[in-house]
Amino acid sequence: MWAASTRGPMASPGRYQVRVTAGSITKTQDFDIRRNAAVPGITDADLQAQFTLARQISDRVSDANRAVIRIRELKQQITDRIDKVSDASVKAAGKALMDKFTDVEGEIYQHRLRSNQDPLNYPIRLNNKLAALQGTVESGDYRPTDQSYAVFKELSGRLDKQLARLDALITSDVAILNKSLEGAGQPPVKIGG
Repeated sequence: MWAASTRGPMASPGRYQVRVTAGSITKTQDFDIRRNAAVPGITDADLQAQFTLARQISDRVSDANRAVIRIRELKQQITDRIDKVSDASVKAAGKALMDKFTDVEGEIYQHRLRSNQDPLNYPIRLNNKLAALQGTVESGDYRPTDQSYAVFKELSGRLDKQLARLDALITSDVAILNKSLEGAGQPPVKIGG
């Protein structure tokens, strides 16, 4: 991630409980998280709003990353199948579908990154933008700004479009490829997930 992390959201003020189990022994301890009294003008409600938005953002980063993992699993299955067929049209159909999956993947995640400086040449994508937004939202003790909500709505909507593209490819294109694979004596690409 460029200027972002994959950590979860910071907990808001409140009463919590931790439970630790080692072997057959379980210990439980209650504890409180309190807001920093040295920061004037902030309320527990402000920090709860911050946590709520950060949690929503974190969930969307997870959605994006799960989609990338699913795409890669599907592409691996397609590669495995088309490597075993001799029919050029089945190979071409499989490669074309993998290109479509790569296009969706490339909107969600910058798959060209290999080093820490690569984002200078290849712009960050949705998962990284969302993760960076979480860092912005949690950068201080304050209620999220209207701009943070607006950026989240924009990025979340863009992610939804890519997830819809992925679902459409799985629903239609994979089914078509599976018919060709069946004709070539290969097992279908499994779409569960």
